[in-house]
Amino acid sequence: MVVSLLTNLFLVGLSGLLIGAAAGRGAYGFYSHRIEELYLLCGGMLIGVILFELVPESMHSFDIIAISLGASFSFLLFVLIESRFHNYLVHNKYVPLIAFVLALLSHSIPVGIAIGINGNGDGFGTVLLLALFIHHIPEGVALVLFTSITGLRSLYAILAASLISFVLVLSAAFGSNFAPSYTVNGILTGIAIGSLSYVAWCEIILKVKGRVLYRTLLLYTTMGILLIITYIKLVHKLF
Repeated sequence: MVVSLLTNLFLVGLSGLLIGAAAGRGAYGFYSHRIEELYLLCGGMLIGVILFELVPESMHSFDIIAISLGASFSFLLFVLIESRFHNYLVHNKYVPLIAFVLALLSHSIPVGIAIGINGNGDGFGTVLLLALFIHHIPEGVALVLFTSITGLRSLYAILAASLISFVLVLSAAFGSNFAPSYTVNGILTGIAIGSLSYVAWCEIILKVKGRVLYRTLLLYTTMGILLIITYIKLVHKLF
């Protein structure tokens, strides 16, 4: 019974990521000749997710000190790693993708734990699974854009999506049996916020800055933010 429920959770999470990935792949097909603009669009989407979804929900659910600690820790950790291995990382085109996948993995842990805590013996509930499915679509879009931009095949996006969904399921199983403290959940959520903030600011915006006009940077970053705002508003109408 438990295995069946967790399998359904895995499939729902993976489906959301893959549908988003399919949409992102289509967008890349039209704009593959404008790599910097696609990067900025991804950065704007991440900023939108952070400012209009993660931060408001986190502030509502957890202690601000715990969130701040987790966010500061993960952001500074990425900065320290980058500064320590700068000579190697600066020439590695896969760094933004790796950092983004790590950020999604860190985000999947508190989300999975929350699902496990809120689930019941009969299942996780249709509304909860639908919310998870919708939540994963923009993440899938960004994931396949990062993969495509770095020149990797779509198979790697599928593998990354599977890993993210697997971590989500493990976290849900953990949350259903051992509910972590309020503070721990806040720190874990903060780590996700800090990781995504690092990717958006350091690995995208700062690295593209100087390669495009300022108005182009502002335009495509804003477009990404507006896409997420519109998406979130549409999702809220469904719930």
